[in-house]
Amino acid sequence: MPIENELRWLKTDNLSQVAKRFAEFCKDDIKQYENDDSFEVDIYQDAVKQVIDKLNTKTTDRADQ
Repeated sequence: MPIENELRWLKTDNLSQVAKRFAEFCKDDIKQYENDDSFEVDIYQDAVKQVIDKLNTKTTDRADQ
């Protein structure tokens, strides 16, 4: 399976603008690791999920204030 399919779960529809921009960056960024055998896609995905969650939460919290 092509590595670019690894983030197909990442939907940007309900994300804050900041989180959406980061998600789109990650979708493009992951493509550069296609032939890198040392790349650990599971770790990358976990990191993306954590950062997206943090960015989305922080931005949403600020909008509520």
